[in-house]
Amino acid sequence: MIERRLNHLSALMDQMALVMPRLMRSSCDETDLTPHQGILLRALEERGPTSLTELRQSFPGAQSTLSEIVGRLARLGFVQKKPLPTDRRTVMVAITARGRAMVEQQRKVMRERHRNVLEKLSSEDQDRIVQAMETVAELFGRAAAAVQNAEKEE
Repeated sequence: MIERRLNHLSALMDQMALVMPRLMRSSCDETDLTPHQGILLRALEERGPTSLTELRQSFPGAQSTLSEIVGRLARLGFVQKKPLPTDRRTVMVAITARGRAMVEQQRKVMRERHRNVLEKLSSEDQDRIVQAMETVAELFGRAAAAVQNAEKEE
């Protein structure tokens, strides 16, 4: 039974992976950021100042890629990098006022993209997609928390 669910989930995730970048790309095109840069800015806005080490744990992938993203955002004035006063080896990354303004601009663009999507659907389908996204967000949140707890126990 789990294999069937796993195959179906994988197929659905592949479909979403093909559709979501089109929505994300449009907001980034208007703000001149890549989707990864936009996601990182929103994460920093939500979390507050975060060490590069913590960011690497939250954004898996090549360390050099994350360093490049943070470096570009710093050059653009969207984030600020500072060594931690108590441990100068630890670099903290914080969003700047300019970065917050960029996040707000991205949100406005994405809201319009979402409006365009919803307007093409019936009222019932609008409700269905919002309810589905609520369910997906809740379940993936629970799954992510379970994975984090399991990793802490190891």
